[in-house]
Amino acid sequence: MAARPLICSTSRLSAAAAAILALPGLALLVWGAYRLGQSASPPRVLSTAPRIEDVRRIAKLAVLRVQAADVIEGTTAGAKALVLVKGDADLTIDLDQIEIVERDDAAKRITLLLPSPHSDRPRVDQARTRVYELRKTGLATINPFADPRAVLLEDCMKAAQAAVEKVVQEGDFVGQAKQRVEQLLVAFHRELGWEAAVRWR
Repeated sequence: MAARPLICSTSRLSAAAAAILALPGLALLVWGAYRLGQSASPPRVLSTAPRIEDVRRIAKLAVLRVQAADVIEGTTAGAKALVLVKGDADLTIDLDQIEIVERDDAAKRITLLLPSPHSDRPRVDQARTRVYELRKTGLATINPFADPRAVLLEDCMKAAQAAVEKVVQEGDFVGQAKQRVEQLLVAFHRELGWEAAVRWR
């Protein structure tokens, strides 16, 4: 009996190998068709109208940091102090109190009512604050058991923090803070396609 030529077996092996090698390409083709079908589906679009919650996410907005300097002079019956105070404080807007007072959906215009800026976290810079004078006066100078200087200096530092807060609340700084907030909120709503105006309490 004559032996069959090996070429037939080799051809079958080649066809099987080709089929196995084609599987990854076929899988890739099916996956690509699936992804193409997904990208062709219409996207879901939601309204981007401004909401008060979007602005309130910022909560407290620090818009301006003011450097302050003042001279504090303190006197008691037994001591005198002279302190050059330097510090800073932030002007902030409490956005939890923001309100929408006017809204035109057709024209995409909105008016916001905001509280006025107020000082926040007034700080005395101990490194830059200088005590130029701190001495006993009157009968305390001859009494070794009476030294009111430490108490007077503490009172001066408390007054210094209040002085820093007062400087920050001056009109020029408040005006600058308002201008910055208006710019921020107008730009924020412009990104949503709305025109915003700001009013102050």
